[in-house]
Amino acid sequence: MLDTMKNTAHQPLTDTLTDLGRAMDEQRAVTIAYADADEAPSIRTIEIHDIVTGGDGAVFVQSMDRLSESFRGFRADRIQMYITLDEAYVLDTPTIPLPVRFTALTDKEFVALELERN
Repeated sequence: MLDTMKNTAHQPLTDTLTDLGRAMDEQRAVTIAYADADEAPSIRTIEIHDIVTGGDGAVFVQSMDRLSESFRGFRADRIQMYITLDEAYVLDTPTIPLPVRFTALTDKEFVALELERN
């Protein structure tokens, strides 16, 4: 399988993210060759549910990992190779808590929310 995977070293990160975003939109599994923070390699098949940017600017691919059957974040810059599979998602969709959003209905509520935020 490794010989049919796209090598991320041969393309811009934006191309990788475009392909991963398309797989997410089509709900198709992706197999990745990944190196963790200690540079330990692993092969994972993931079901992508979100692509987000962290506070430090790193891009994370938020996915269900078929190996561990758990929700994990994979740093996009540590994905070394990948291939989009012709396989639909099979794992349960994770329950991801969304941030609480407040809506101000009056000027007074708006000012109070802004003061709380700062």
